[in-house]
Amino acid sequence: MRALVFLLAVLSLTGCRIHTLQDGAYDFTLVETLRDDCGLASQPGVFTRGTLITAGHMVRLQYGYLGAELTGTYRYGLEEMTMDATLANVRTTLRGQDCQVDSVAVGLDSSTVNAGRFSGTLNFTFQSRTADACTCRFFARYDATRGP
Repeated sequence: MRALVFLLAVLSLTGCRIHTLQDGAYDFTLVETLRDDCGLASQPGVFTRGTLITAGHMVRLQYGYLGAELTGTYRYGLEEMTMDATLANVRTTLRGQDCQVDSVAVGLDSSTVNAGRFSGTLNFTFQSRTADACTCRFFARYDATRGP
């Protein structure tokens, strides 16, 4: 019986691991553009504020650009996160023109720098069946710092 209680206690603790990165609002800044078929690197509002919320190993980021809500997890045993989101029927500006895109895939990978900062890569893949000019990819390195 004691072994069962001990096992349940250990299992419950591993699911509630505390990570060093604090929840809250983070300001994202562009560090390096890796690929920009979309013309997003110079577009205001792409690198914006996001709100990070964690629950054990699960993470959620409400990101300002396109109203994306990314979800994901910490990598096992590491202070690294991976998150993604898929959006449908989005209107945005790509390559300087107004676009109605069928879908947008958003991906974010990060490493914790300290309790109030993380950095990594952010990517957007836009798909449109009606306009080739509205189908493109954007990959960049970013830095996110906890704001006031």
